[in-house]
Amino acid sequence: MIHLEGGWPKDVDITEVESKNRYIKKVTNTESYAETVAQLAPSMIHFLKQNISLNIYEEYFGSEDIDFVSDPPSAKTVTVFKDPGEKYNRAAVHTSWFPVDGKKIAVAYAFLQFQQMPEGADVDSYIWDVSNPNAPESKLSPSSPLLCIEYNPRENNTLVGGSYNGVISL
Repeated sequence: MIHLEGGWPKDVDITEVESKNRYIKKVTNTESYAETVAQLAPSMIHFLKQNISLNIYEEYFGSEDIDFVSDPPSAKTVTVFKDPGEKYNRAAVHTSWFPVDGKKIAVAYAFLQFQQMPEGADVDSYIWDVSNPNAPESKLSPSSPLLCIEYNPRENNTLVGGSYNGVISL
């Protein structure tokens, strides 16, 4: 730390070096100066130790390439939530996990080809219990197939969905 200018009393002419040196000599000879320095020393030592606790010039990471992943990325299928009872092949277009414990998942099923939904096709979406992938826990029957579905994070038992025909269902 270095103090270059400022903080001088009015009777010291800062343009004259002799005037500043006289004032510094006068202050350093007082008894209060030694006491003040003694009181400031512990806090200054603390800050000095903080300053040298980390060597900013040390090279922490070498320039050589490090392989952090020895195995290639992979994924495995744990369970399949198949569209129940549908004779047509609908895709799961959106999912939403139950916000509290993640043991339920809401799945919206729909046809992805615009305006190519077969006549009499199922429009239902389902809520699945993760521990029972064989049958859905609940069935959602909107007026039009849902293209997106989402749990309310504040009211856990509330779902909102956007339908194929533009209607929003709650």
